Amino acid sequence: MPFSFKRKKKAQEQEPQTRKRRIWLQFRSLASTVVFVWLFTNHIAQAMIVPTESMVPTILVGDHFFLDKVAFAENYPEVLQKVLPERTIRRGDLVAFWSPENPDLRLIKRVIALPGETYEIRNGDIHINGEKLNEPYAVHSVPGVNWRAENFASVTLPSDGFFMMGDNRDNSRDSRYFGAVNKKALIGKATFVYWSYESDPYRGEKSLGQWVEYYASIATHFVTRTRWSRTGTVLR
Repeated sequence: MPFSFKRKKKAQEQEPQTRKRRIWLQFRSLASTVVFVWLFTNHIAQAMIVPTESMVPTILVGDHFFLDKVAFAENYPEVLQKVLPERTIRRGDLVAFWSPENPDLRLIKRVIALPGETYEIRNGDIHINGEKLNEPYAVHSVPGVNWRAENFASVTLPSDGFFMMGDNRDNSRDSRYFGAVNKKALIGKATFVYWSYESDPYRGEKSLGQWVEYYASIATHFVTRTRWSRTGTVLR
């Protein structure tokens, strides 16, 4: 009996310690997951959706895709920006950035002209440093709009500025309206579509009711409105 009592007492003393250790391990696991998700979404990749038709047909309304944020200095604390490598931005890249008109709004457009280059629009055609730019991705979707009448005088970009345009030239608010995009405003480069859901375009922030309606639509029409063929589409 004395032996049995001592063993029971020892087990009772160990139980709180075991419970504390289990709670600590669960907390540590959760904390590690939170840190990993934060690092991944803030500094490596981030999900994004385009609510307008400005990039049609390259990016459709309802396309959900990832941004490659590695080596974009703006995604890191200022103290690290000077020592980290910077991503080389090339003409034709699809890049997300903070809007010069609304610093809380993310946009995605195509890089047309690079820092230090001179761009001009003549009869709807882009000219870079005097040479016409071949743009197989550009479309004009609004009937009756004479895009050949579009002309912009020659402008030379600053050393940290990019000229951005949407592929859907008749339905895109881009550098033609808000000017050059500063290098510090760049967020990431579009990679691939991981899910595409057929939905209507919208501008501005959705209300709570609109979000409820949107998610109810997904729950009801997930199979029929998902564009299955776009899954894995590489954006370029």
